Amino acid sequence: METIAAVVVTFNRLADLQKCLDSLRQQSRPLDAFYVINNGSTDGTTEWLATQTDLQVTNQPNLGGAGGFATGIDTAYRGGHTWLWCMDDDCLAAPDALAQLLAAPHLGPCIKNSMSVSASNHEELAFFVQRPHKTYRLVSDMTDVELVYDVASFFNGTLIHSEVVKAIGIPDKALFIWGDEVEYMTRAQKMGFPVVTVPSSVFYHPAAFDRNGIPWPGAWKQYYAVRNQRRVLQNQFGNTVGRFVFAAWAAKATLQQALAKRANRLYNTLLYSEAMLDGLTNNFRKRPETIQTLRFYKWRNG
Repeated sequence: METIAAVVVTFNRLADLQKCLDSLRQQSRPLDAFYVINNGSTDGTTEWLATQTDLQVTNQPNLGGAGGFATGIDTAYRGGHTWLWCMDDDCLAAPDALAQLLAAPHLGPCIKNSMSVSASNHEELAFFVQRPHKTYRLVSDMTDVELVYDVASFFNGTLIHSEVVKAIGIPDKALFIWGDEVEYMTRAQKMGFPVVTVPSSVFYHPAAFDRNGIPWPGAWKQYYAVRNQRRVLQNQFGNTVGRFVFAAWAAKATLQQALAKRANRLYNTLLYSEAMLDGLTNNFRKRPETIQTLRFYKWRNG
């Protein structure tokens, strides 16, 4: 008998976590287990989770989304479940979201993703997707087909078969945030597992806030998006070619920041340069407090 476990990663968003878990508890196809990974929350989340008898909770230091899902996927996989349904704490699942994923065409061991819809505008996708021959921005861009191949918004309603985890392992903790999900997806694709979005399965999520650039000091997160692209391109092109592709991509992105007419152009350029250098030298050890550009920003701005 197939069993399905939810894997939820949370950090200092107790109200969002409570709503997320409520939506999971109300699924038309009941979940068999709930795994919650608490990334060092300090807002009362730890205390509240201790009162929830239906949850299997792991409390750990803040290891970012990558470290959270690495722990959650590993724990749920070792629990012997057939499918792992992975999500951040700020997601809301439609009542039949899981049932619709299971009802979608059988693809064998694979990854099926719910369609991630903006919580504030239900006609728009939470994350825009730019493909070579198609751009997905609106819900209607996806709903005319049963499955959208090679498009998925990890980790927002991402249903992963245990055979996939057995073959590709768990997310890379060293990536911390931003890009870890893409690296995991490309790893699965490289091994030949289908990755699809199921438009009939709906997840609501806050719209991506980085569409037009992120203001400082929050922009430090972009460091990880740039640096971690090294691993994504390595998966796609191999180590040697991937390094050259990354160097060209990162150099172009850094130049664009240098030429952009934005208030924080200096910090953006330094951040991209630092991320490019660390990616090229395989330095994946930095945490937020050791990003030099962020230190420089704090020194100048107090």
